[in-house]
Amino acid sequence: MKSRFYILLFLTMLFTNIDVVAQFDTEYVDTSEFKILYNRSKTYGIELNNLGLGIQYRTGKRLSYFSTRMWEFDFSYLKSYKQYKIQKPYQNAKRYIYGKQNDVFFLRAGIIKKKLLNRKPYWGGVEVRFMYGGGLSFGLAKPYYLYVIYQIDNTDSYEILPKVYDEDPVNRDWLDEFGRAPFSRGFNEISIHPGAYGRIGLSFEFGKDPTKLKVLEVGLLVDVLPYGVSVMAYNPNDIVFPQLFFSFSLGKRFNKY
Repeated sequence: MKSRFYILLFLTMLFTNIDVVAQFDTEYVDTSEFKILYNRSKTYGIELNNLGLGIQYRTGKRLSYFSTRMWEFDFSYLKSYKQYKIQKPYQNAKRYIYGKQNDVFFLRAGIIKKKLLNRKPYWGGVEVRFMYGGGLSFGLAKPYYLYVIYQIDNTDSYEILPKVYDEDPVNRDWLDEFGRAPFSRGFNEISIHPGAYGRIGLSFEFGKDPTKLKVLEVGLLVDVLPYGVSVMAYNPNDIVFPQLFFSFSLGKRFNKY
């Protein structure tokens, strides 16, 4: 009887201690109720993708502990995966992109939502969120100018003039390309191509200070321009621009009263 009594007493003490320790651990890890829940945030970042790079600004608010909504504005430069640079064997000739017709940029404005997947531990670590959203996208096409070589009529003299690459060899009246013209040439000829974009990916927030944001994001971004825009010659106007992106942002959380 005594042995049974001691066994029962031991088991009672064991499970009581386990319950106490579990409650202690839960209270120790889950400290959100003792912290300030910041409902506003803003970030500034850079974005790299397989077709270019850009800058980004976001501002928004927390809808709940698990959900955040942000306004997004970004500006990026786009290149074609078909482009390559060459240099002609002339003195002072500069490298240029053969067959390029436009420098293309994207100006975007939209809404991004983030859903919490993995909560950040009390001591810091990484918080993982699923992100998705989209909005308006404006493609900006600036003509890409080259310096080309012309022969002056009925003489042995030549002149170098700026020209946009002509994909039709019949209309091409120069002798050869010399090199790229200054980037500033063509800004007064920018054309606007409206469309839309969407993005989806994962957001990783890390750091110990709840008021400071350090964010890494990876995912897929797609711009769609219904009327298309041409980057390279010998290609029809591209309509869909899929891009794999990687971005890094810094910012802050705060409350707005």
